Amino acid sequence: MDAHATPAELSAGSKPMSRRLIELGIVAYALLHVYTSLLGNFEPLIQRSLFLGLGVGFIFFESALKKGRSAPAALVDVLLGLIAVYGGVHVTLAADRLMDIMSDLMPLDMTAGVGLILVSLEAARRTIGLSLPLMAVISLGFYLLGHQFMSGNWQPPRVSGETAMMTLYASTQGMFGMMADIGTRVVAIYVIFGSLLMSVGAGEVFMRAATMIAGRSHGGQAKVAVVTSALFGTISGSAVANVMSVGSITIPTMIRAGYRKDFAAGIEASASAGGQIMPPVMGAGAFIMAEILNVPYTTIAIAAAIPAVLYFSAIYFSIDCYARANGLNPMPREEVPRARDVLLSASALPAFGPLLLLAYLLFNGYTPTLAGAVATIAMLALAAGVRIFACISEGRVGDLGREMRELARKIWEGFVDGGRGVIIIAALLATAALLVTVLSASGLGVKFSQLLLGFSGDILIGVLLISAALCIMLGMDVPTTASYLLTASVAAPALTKLGLPPLGAHLFIFYFAILSAITPPVCASVYAAATIVQENFWKVAGQALRIAGAVFFIPFMMVYRPAILMQGTWPEIIYNVAITWFAVAAICGGSIGYLLGPVSWPLRIWLYVAGASLFYPSIYADVTGVAMLALFVAWQLVRARQHRTA
Repeated sequence: MDAHATPAELSAGSKPMSRRLIELGIVAYALLHVYTSLLGNFEPLIQRSLFLGLGVGFIFFESALKKGRSAPAALVDVLLGLIAVYGGVHVTLAADRLMDIMSDLMPLDMTAGVGLILVSLEAARRTIGLSLPLMAVISLGFYLLGHQFMSGNWQPPRVSGETAMMTLYASTQGMFGMMADIGTRVVAIYVIFGSLLMSVGAGEVFMRAATMIAGRSHGGQAKVAVVTSALFGTISGSAVANVMSVGSITIPTMIRAGYRKDFAAGIEASASAGGQIMPPVMGAGAFIMAEILNVPYTTIAIAAAIPAVLYFSAIYFSIDCYARANGLNPMPREEVPRARDVLLSASALPAFGPLLLLAYLLFNGYTPTLAGAVATIAMLALAAGVRIFACISEGRVGDLGREMRELARKIWEGFVDGGRGVIIIAALLATAALLVTVLSASGLGVKFSQLLLGFSGDILIGVLLISAALCIMLGMDVPTTASYLLTASVAAPALTKLGLPPLGAHLFIFYFAILSAITPPVCASVYAAATIVQENFWKVAGQALRIAGAVFFIPFMMVYRPAILMQGTWPEIIYNVAITWFAVAAICGGSIGYLLGPVSWPLRIWLYVAGASLFYPSIYADVTGVAMLALFVAWQLVRARQHRTA
């Protein structure tokens, strides 16, 4: 036994052979995506079938190894995994024949397709919940059988089993269509990149950087949580992952600093949800949006930048008001690291260097796929280089082997975690693709869009409100990406028909899909935060809405003030950003009950009315709202002066 082996190495060595083999397969799956991202993808049908078939298969293989799993149940899981793998590999091997339009499907093609569809639905049920697979099953039933049982406008076209299988399985549509393409070509490399970044220690660097930025302001511990969540969230793209990783550190820290448990959990839940709209990465949804709109990803990132800043500044401002109201002082100076200790430290280079390189590549015309791959390789090289340089410069050449083994272990764990993230994405996208394909092939999406316009009376604000509610309802039990995709397939055509630019329509929907994570009755990030503090779910949800209440207005401002999406001249952009910020500040102050001093309920209502006035895009409304805020500020300053002289 190695005398220098770490406890983690020893525990890894004690893993059962079956577990190590599955992890080896997952790492190979992740490395496949790094390879194809760097050197080019295989033929579309081959690349996408490997992505889905192997990804869904690994979900069942992992399930078979769960502790307490009975032998018969584990055997069933292995069988389901093999069905998934064969369903994907079958398409890989028969790609040339399947792409020949003159070729008919064979019974084995039909059988493999049915098998992969069924196990993909079951894999999605196990990983992301029942809602999305159930909707997919209902839509498939409508697509295949609806012509026999329905009539009139809602009757779908008649479809044969072979045609359905050709559409759903044996072509670059359906399961192996656009979503699988985005998943394997773009999303996978960024999931792997984020996992590797965290595994080499970027999380600690982000925390120190956030403390440096926000620690010396009122309520610094909570503001550190907001900045950390923004930095981590743009990489992870998952509200729940953000809460569980960052919140396990920041929430106890906030509680020790004097924040109530429910308020601390509400801060982390609301801050974590916003990571998916924070450039430069923004999670899977932004890449899918770029493909749907056929625009460069940088167009999405630039348009989302100001709304993202407004999102986090709203939470930041709410915390500042709460901290001042409750006498929560800044962090002690000795606990706040100096800028040079954070930014010039050895650990900062592999944490921030790849992100800066990624942003540079994306904004200089490189494809997101290549940019993600290059940033991943650069991160691994920097992580190794920093350790080698430290050992040599500090005269610890003898420690070099141990340092490299430790780094190799962390990289292995990063690839395992990244691969696990990708296989969940594979199950999600396979199921979402089935649903969206049926909506398109059966005409159901168009019918729902027409129904939406009928309900709203062709009034834009009506369609916006219904779309927002639909996003939140669909997001109750499905990830943001699925909620966005489903709502966009129904609501985006209606919004664009009413004159809204496609980018504005999709960003509006995407924003509300993100907000579903903090909106009751089912809000995943709130539930995760409440679990950490063992607090009542509804109390945490109420505090999250109180803290982030203003951000629900930002999507509407994106529609009625498109300049905040960087559309317009710089004076227009600056003016509309300022007006939006005044509205956000007014609503935050009213929700918290403190702004330049305690705010009574009559003054809260005054602030809400001022914010509502600024919401309406009119110069008269702007003047009214700003005047109301100016009067409020003057009133609060006079009261503060009277209080000091009393």
